[in-house]
Amino acid sequence: VNGIYGSKFTAPNGGTIFLPAAGYRYDDGTYYFGSDGSYWSSTQYPYISLNAYRLGFRSGDTGWYFSRRRDYGLSVRPVTE
Repeated sequence: VNGIYGSKFTAPNGGTIFLPAAGYRYDDGTYYFGSDGSYWSSTQYPYISLNAYRLGFRSGDTGWYFSRRRDYGLSVRPVTE
């Protein structure tokens, strides 16, 4: 959208949201900016307390993952009803 790589998602009610591929931060580095999107959910992973679910996308693949520790600087996109 407007030259920014990311993914557009459509809800069952027809609402849409565009999430830019902002990458993530860890320690002093920024990784995958412009090619990947990683967004925190509000749900902690129940089996490993250091992890939480995230929405991730890259090159058309999208899914829910728990592979990021909560100390990674992933993007947050708050949405209200």
